[in-house]
Amino acid sequence: MAKRLGEILIERGAISPEGLRSGLEACRRHGGRLGTWLVRLGLLNEGKLLEALTHQTGCPPATTMQLTTATAQIRGLIPPAFARRHLAVPFARQGRSLDVAMANPNDLLLVDEISRVTGLVPRPHVATEATITAALALSKPAAQVPVPAPPPGPPRATAREWRQFWRLESATPELMRALDAPELPVPKSLAATFPQLQPIAAEGAAPTTDAAGLADALANASDRDQAADLVLDHLAAGTFRAALFSVHQGKVMGWRARGAAIVAEDFHALILPLDRPSLFLNLTKGVEIHAGPLGGGEGNDLLRDALGDPTPVEAVVVPVRVRGKVVAFLWLDQGADGVAGISIPLVQEVARLAGLAIEILVLRQKVRAGARLTETVPSD
Repeated sequence: MAKRLGEILIERGAISPEGLRSGLEACRRHGGRLGTWLVRLGLLNEGKLLEALTHQTGCPPATTMQLTTATAQIRGLIPPAFARRHLAVPFARQGRSLDVAMANPNDLLLVDEISRVTGLVPRPHVATEATITAALALSKPAAQVPVPAPPPGPPRATAREWRQFWRLESATPELMRALDAPELPVPKSLAATFPQLQPIAAEGAAPTTDAAGLADALANASDRDQAADLVLDHLAAGTFRAALFSVHQGKVMGWRARGAAIVAEDFHALILPLDRPSLFLNLTKGVEIHAGPLGGGEGNDLLRDALGDPTPVEAVVVPVRVRGKVVAFLWLDQGADGVAGISIPLVQEVARLAGLAIEILVLRQKVRAGARLTETVPSD
């Protein structure tokens, strides 16, 4: 794993230690990427940020000019919803190779997904979040729809009469049943303090913590990132840090995370081979759970760097399996406070549900791929 983004920027003289602290504080308060906040605060320019990200990820850079001048045909190779969800924009093609600008170019699983979606071989490039957002904002020109000729006779009034706003869209029996419906409770308003304007939770309001509610939500997840967010949101309230690491091609990579200590660029830059000694190694060999100290070694040191300061002292880590194969690791820690307050049975149950959700998503992909294949087969 490369150095942390903040370390790279300071070594290059791009920012001061005070500027780095300001950017990290903005990340802790509001979430988001460190580099994006440094640019927003006026402490760093896009060019210096792109140079640092190129050094950190080891991928070639993609500039704003390259992305915004790409043809609509090239940009259309990746569906807009997919591109927005994963912050990935294609900008050039050479034969079967497709140059793709990504906020997280080291996500090998995402690279494989792009290959399946496009039928091409992606060449990942790193780009800043602002550059990708600007490229995504480019929309195709609206097609010119021919205006029908007006009907013969005197022109009709353009203003809508009031009667048009009072037409009943429901049938009479439905309206009668609606009259007998019970009155809905009035929701309580949320207050906010001044000047921070932080919302104060309504009395008695709490996030759903039952496994059945999480299972229902995961069953309706449309993609792996949404499933990951549901899992982390379910667990993050009672922990200092919650994270999911994906496993792909024999490597562990930072996938999604929650916690004030997380720096997105550092977390996503983690690529840890499974054959390198770390706490993940035993979990792939049949061990069901790790609950305790991280231990020493280069692999665990890389984990500490990826998870930010304060570094975890202990952690609860559970493998997420799909049909017996480890596809991810679910991580929780309490910073410097150990793992005493973490419910291990809850973490294991959430990991089990996460594995089922991933399996469902994989099966859906196979069904869609089969349907597309069937559509291409000529009928007799």
